[in-house]
Amino acid sequence: MPRPKSTTASVVLEISPRAAKVMTTSPSPSPFHIQRVNASTFAEQTTDDPVAALRTLLETQPLTVRQVGVLFGREGFSLQTLELPSTDAKEIASMLELQLGKLTPYPRSEILFAWIVLGSFREGYTRVLLAIARKTLIDSVLQFLKSKGITPQWVGVSTEGLEAWSAMRAARETPLAEGQLRAIIDVDFTSTDCAILSASGQLLFTHSIAIGHDQLSGTDTARVRWVGELVRLPRILLHEDIKGKIGRGVITGVIAGLEPLGEQLTAQWGVALELVDVLAACGASAAVQQAAAATRVSYTSLIGIVSSGKLPRIDLMPHETRVSQALGVRSKHLARFSGSVAVVLFLAAMLYVERILILRHYLGTLEARMAALGPSSQEVLEHQRLMRTIREWLDPPHSPLEVFRGLATAVGDDVTITQVRMELGKPVTIRGRVGTMAGAFAFADRLTQQGIFRAIDARPTLKPKGANDSGAEFEMFCEWTS
Repeated sequence: MPRPKSTTASVVLEISPRAAKVMTTSPSPSPFHIQRVNASTFAEQTTDDPVAALRTLLETQPLTVRQVGVLFGREGFSLQTLELPSTDAKEIASMLELQLGKLTPYPRSEILFAWIVLGSFREGYTRVLLAIARKTLIDSVLQFLKSKGITPQWVGVSTEGLEAWSAMRAARETPLAEGQLRAIIDVDFTSTDCAILSASGQLLFTHSIAIGHDQLSGTDTARVRWVGELVRLPRILLHEDIKGKIGRGVITGVIAGLEPLGEQLTAQWGVALELVDVLAACGASAAVQQAAAATRVSYTSLIGIVSSGKLPRIDLMPHETRVSQALGVRSKHLARFSGSVAVVLFLAAMLYVERILILRHYLGTLEARMAALGPSSQEVLEHQRLMRTIREWLDPPHSPLEVFRGLATAVGDDVTITQVRMELGKPVTIRGRVGTMAGAFAFADRLTQQGIFRAIDARPTLKPKGANDSGAEFEMFCEWTS
């Protein structure tokens, strides 16, 4: 599942069981500007609620944004450097699945893990950095943020923030010699995170100490243990086969009162350790620095991850949460698309109704005009009919005299006309008798030649006249010549 493309959020949280921090920055990582910081801490683990510190923080400073970045502090996860006999990513993932049972006492269903490749220092081997976290902690934090209407864009680990801050600082310093290592010691409220990086800035090793500024500002025993853990660090690097020697060291985070401890480490390592106020180094305002000093927590990881402008490489976001977020985004897009379609359909329906109303108005207007023209047109038609009748009366196209003249010319000795019927606008009907059928057709031909009729339909009917006589009666329908 691809992660969001946006590199940073304007609000970033760092969460651990005993501390929760928030940093509000400018929306764009460049220019980098811290607007506000705040934190909520518990001196001792007095509750089993993994989001107690976060709940207190959000009650003190409610968030108005809906998307944030989330880092888990060093108390919320474990980091281990492993060297595996493979260079294939799928094989490495399978090996890590098998190793999880040995690396943590919890069942596989109760943990989340993510890993990144640190490099290959031996042929055929790959060194990876494995992050393991309790699933209940991450799920509790994500569910609590969801109840507040807040969606995490990404879930990373604070050590990557140290790596990013070291890269930002190294760009302003003289480069280390080949083979030298850089040590970043970040002192937080209840823990200390130590990152070892190569001269090129690559993260090689991490070491966590369960002692923070809260304990260091208390008893001498905690200070002795803290120095003792860090004095052993060069020997741990040799044991882990980390080639090189620490050439530069920095103590960051809550550094108030740590000058004597820094001097002790300098004497033991033989390398000068510099105490750096990260907020002052990045140009934070005096108000922000004062607010940060009052919280007594480290903001190094938050500053590093935001200023880098990149997503954390270690992603502890549960797969089902990522899928749920993707489905939520798609459902929002679908809802917007459906709304747009509904608006378009509504506008189309309104346009259709408007056209119907306009057409009905035109139709009503036309019907009203036709209703007004109806009587006038009827009167005109009646006048035309009367004029035709009068014209036919005054100047008939064919007079009966023409018919009788034509009949007299066409009649032969064997033809006897018995009836002539003439009606206006209808064919002339002629009935008569003839000696033979041939005589009837000959009479019809002679009548056609007179030019009075353009077509004659002759229908002879044979009827006997007596026992020894024969003849035919005929009926003709003659159409006038126009």
